Amino acid sequence: MANWTLIHTARDRHEAEMLRGRLEANDINAVIMDQRSSVYPSMGAIQVLVDRDDVMRALHLMAQNAEA
Repeated sequence: MANWTLIHTARDRHEAEMLRGRLEANDINAVIMDQRSSVYPSMGAIQVLVDRDDVMRALHLMAQNAEA
């Protein structure tokens, strides 16, 4: 099993899905952990995680996209 590491906390589910798609398009497996409350959706976090071995590549890819 992968050792998942948090690389980003998203504002909403759409942002998290877009990031996951970008990562997976670059051969980086990613998962989304939605820890928001079903009663109070504004409470909690939506996290994007990657395998520990892919953290540096994922962060580099995110930095490249932020500059574009």
